[in-house]
Amino acid sequence: MKYPIMLDVTGKKVVIIGGGKVALRKIAGLLDAGADILVVGLAVLPEIKALDVQVAEEAYRAAHLESAFMIFICTDNPEVNQLVLRDRAPGQLVNDTTNQANSDFFNMATVTKNELTVGISTGGGNPGYAKKVKREVNKLVANLETEEIANRNKKDKTC
Repeated sequence: MKYPIMLDVTGKKVVIIGGGKVALRKIAGLLDAGADILVVGLAVLPEIKALDVQVAEEAYRAAHLESAFMIFICTDNPEVNQLVLRDRAPGQLVNDTTNQANSDFFNMATVTKNELTVGISTGGGNPGYAKKVKREVNKLVANLETEEIANRNKKDKTC
């Protein structure tokens, strides 16, 4: 059983091993959240290089994980993936995008409007269905008056 939470990654080091399309999808949300991102890979997409991230276009080394709060494994190389899992330090959160069983967490589909964020998860069992639900929730949230959330938070600190 997983425990759903929202993490503040502002200024925290997040290492992404792999420089392809999966890494690019992870980077978008992490940048929005203010993470300090290092991308490591032998081949890194130009779209990633154009973003406000550090890029080490080289083979993975254990030193890349030093002081990382969170690690995303986004390669299609099982040997590298296993090395990352072996090299992680206690307390470092890992998401192995190739094998959920190796992950401490996984990302939920989210819908956001102003201060409202709705998380959608199938527990990793059916991401396609989560995307379908996300589309439906997005339609619902688009019609909500969410501006009052920010006002309530300012007035009532018990929220």
